[in-house]
Amino acid sequence: MTEWDLIVLGGGSAGFAAARVATEELGARVAVVDKGPLGGLCILAGCMPSKALIQSSNVAHLISRASTFGTPAIAQPVDFPALMARKDRLIQGFAEYRADRITTLPNSELFLGPVRFVDPHTVMVGDRPLSAPKFILALGSTPMVPPIPGLSEVGYLLSDQALNLHKQPESLLLVGGGIIALELGQFFARIGTRVTILEALPRLVAREDPEVSEVITQRLQREGVVIHTGVRPVRVERLGDRKAVTFETPDGAVHEVEGAEILVATGREPSIKGLDLDRAGVQMEGRRMVLDRCLRTTNPDIFAAGDVTGGSYLVHVAISDGELAARNALLGCAPKPAPAHLFLSAAFTQPNIARVGLSEGEAQQLGREVLVGRYRFADHGKAEILGETDGFVKMLADPLSGEILGTTIVGPDGAELIHEIACAMTFRATVEQFLQVPHVHPTLAEIWTYPAEEIVDQIRRRARMPSTRFPAGYNDQDEERSFEEAWS
Repeated sequence: MTEWDLIVLGGGSAGFAAARVATEELGARVAVVDKGPLGGLCILAGCMPSKALIQSSNVAHLISRASTFGTPAIAQPVDFPALMARKDRLIQGFAEYRADRITTLPNSELFLGPVRFVDPHTVMVGDRPLSAPKFILALGSTPMVPPIPGLSEVGYLLSDQALNLHKQPESLLLVGGGIIALELGQFFARIGTRVTILEALPRLVAREDPEVSEVITQRLQREGVVIHTGVRPVRVERLGDRKAVTFETPDGAVHEVEGAEILVATGREPSIKGLDLDRAGVQMEGRRMVLDRCLRTTNPDIFAAGDVTGGSYLVHVAISDGELAARNALLGCAPKPAPAHLFLSAAFTQPNIARVGLSEGEAQQLGREVLVGRYRFADHGKAEILGETDGFVKMLADPLSGEILGTTIVGPDGAELIHEIACAMTFRATVEQFLQVPHVHPTLAEIWTYPAEEIVDQIRRRARMPSTRFPAGYNDQDEERSFEEAWS
């Protein structure tokens, strides 16, 4: 009999969720292994520190615009050490709370140190062997670094290092055009750093629809960020105390940009280096772990959750997967179909970028017919009051049932506003049902009613119902009831 029922490798969001369910809900004996320090990527070097810094830069940006609200602005440079100190205080509190929760889990023990497999049921933590019938891999992810000649020799920053600088760089060359790159790029630009973005893909945040890229690109450019898309960095050199990146444009032209620092933000990959997965019988396909619907790896006794799977790098997914992996490992596999229709993500740029479900581009790729409703923040009263009119909302619905299939928002507080639609989609709401929800005026949230109304109008026009069936102005309630019955 082994000492442990389950060994969880990693104490971040996925690992803690797995260990909590296994111990507190299922009464299992669990060993948690973490390389340290405790807290996980989200708390220590991801979501929380970046959003703390972003909030500081948002305040600085708002102060710089104070005159547009009729309030005199007092222009002063940001206090970079104070800004970082505030972030550090917040992160220390978050990390201490997570560490306390991990160390006080019942029927468990924490082991700190590097870990590697020696066989399918045994790992070495430092010099100590640990064995169990079941494992959960929750080791998180690490930044990817592109193989640009000269980059390693000249030196560069990764996102975790950029979040812990002691001195503000006067200029920054940012390689990458995804969410991490844009959040950090706007943060530094708003506190006075000159930022240049180099993106290999044809547009920023290329996963989203083109008009999303257009809005955020124009906003960043207005804030002074220089953006080059569709470019290929060919080499990095040191020029005195500065760093230079030479890149090639799609037409073959070669250009050079200089900066005090280079920040590489080109995505993340599973943190499996040194884990010796081959000894455990766990296989990878490229940067993704081979998993079944129960989150089992190619070793049926080893499950995986969170970033280490390579499938998603979102914290709410990691937590959900960690909980599911614990139950499946200890109770037997109970497949839970991934709610693909509830893909939910957000970027905390300003304006926010957020989406739940299908994008219009994805619907086109799938060959799925959808109805689309749109509304601009420039036409929305509360957005005008706030002085944040960039962007739009877009809603997709099934043309027959009216079920909401996806929404995209690029606009003020989009990361908060998206949850109303996520809630509606969780319960498979139609646009008609959604419109029954009252919305306070004036609020940002009421903007969702406009694309929903547009889609309802499209459905009614498509229905081609005889005008004699619903005489205009005769009985609106009967018309509404008959319409719902026709599509129920």
